Amino acid sequence: MDSSPARPSLAEIRALFTQRSLWQSWLDIEAALAEVQAELGIIPRAAAVEIRRRANLDHIDETALVADMARTRAPILSLVRTLGKACDGDAGDYVHWGATTQNVLQTGRTLQMRRAHAAFMLMFGDVLEKLAALAESSADMLTAGRTNHRHALPITFGLKVAAWIEELLRHRDRLVAAEPRVFLSLWGGAIGAMHAFGEHGPEINRRLSQRLGLHAMRVPSRAGTDHVAEYVLLLALFSATCSKIAREFYVLMADEFGEVYESLGDEVIGSSTMPHKINSKVAVQVITLAARLRSQAPLALEAMQPSHEGDVANNQMLYGLMDSICPMACELVAELDQLLDCIRLVPERMRQNLEISGSFIAAENAMMVLAPAIGRGHAHDLLHHAVAESAATGVALPELLLQDEQVRSAVGEPALRAALDPANYTGHSATMAREMAAAARVAANAMRRHESTHP
Repeated sequence: MDSSPARPSLAEIRALFTQRSLWQSWLDIEAALAEVQAELGIIPRAAAVEIRRRANLDHIDETALVADMARTRAPILSLVRTLGKACDGDAGDYVHWGATTQNVLQTGRTLQMRRAHAAFMLMFGDVLEKLAALAESSADMLTAGRTNHRHALPITFGLKVAAWIEELLRHRDRLVAAEPRVFLSLWGGAIGAMHAFGEHGPEINRRLSQRLGLHAMRVPSRAGTDHVAEYVLLLALFSATCSKIAREFYVLMADEFGEVYESLGDEVIGSSTMPHKINSKVAVQVITLAARLRSQAPLALEAMQPSHEGDVANNQMLYGLMDSICPMACELVAELDQLLDCIRLVPERMRQNLEISGSFIAAENAMMVLAPAIGRGHAHDLLHHAVAESAATGVALPELLLQDEQVRSAVGEPALRAALDPANYTGHSATMAREMAAAARVAANAMRRHESTHP
């Protein structure tokens, strides 16, 4: 039984970056700041308790907040004012003690990114589980391996899936390794040197980051935005692999291949005018979403070039990225998960397509069987000319080769025919498929355990 945390819906993930959700994250930060400062004796403990009690949208006059934001065009200042007014006694005087707008705006969004990332990694693990099942079920499924759009060597479909798994596991490793670099709190005051926090600055930075479940920047510079850019670029890399997988299925759905199809039910319509058409619905969505996500990479690189110690223009770029990239990534991985649910393989068509090349596709094997006796170069030339003659004359390749005395003396007829049987020449395809299926399951389980300890 899957004991991992529940997967939030895409609507819930999108909601993390709505105006109200961001306001609540900012309130959470203001409350956590007050608690840390009370622990250090900077503000009264009773004030921190009251700030925490009131740091909830249930206690905030949202109409007044919106109106004040419209007047000030400084959302955190307005939030601080409104929270302060909601507090009893003089507790409101201690809200936002020594902090600055950028601290709260960016750290609040980072909190939401971290929550979305947790959901993303769980869904990523689900994809790995489904790919593991696909790799196992197709480990021995004979198909044509293709390079440059042409038949290359016989493989099993499981090898194709195994390669996808290993690539996705590299993305998983990158994303996990990047977490301490990406999910950073920005808590250095107006310019990053903790002026208003005095001697307590480094300790506030450390304790607040820990309380929020984020990592502390040693130099919390407002101009340091590379960590967000890194996350965007890592997701862009991930999107390229998702797109590659979807494109492979998309191509293999073509009538000329017919090796896979999407099973979406009898009511699905492919075309309003051509009754026979059943077009891809899910693979194309993965390809589209992946392209949209990758298109964010240039903006991420622009956002990490602010002037001096801070730049609102770059901040605005950054906020837009943070608000959009996580929901987009979660939607992409959800669509890939759906694609793996509905994709169906057609091994009979794979075998028919492989037979277009017949024994030609195993010519390398025959070459290597002959090589010890006649030399690898000579064996290559012999097979090359034999394939060309077979294609031109229609005489089967084994029969043509067996007419050559040199071939007959080098290898017996049964061994030659076996060497030219594509089913006998799939290399380590099946072994690799099963090995990577096992690796995918191990990784998926680790991701579930990891995320259950990172709220």
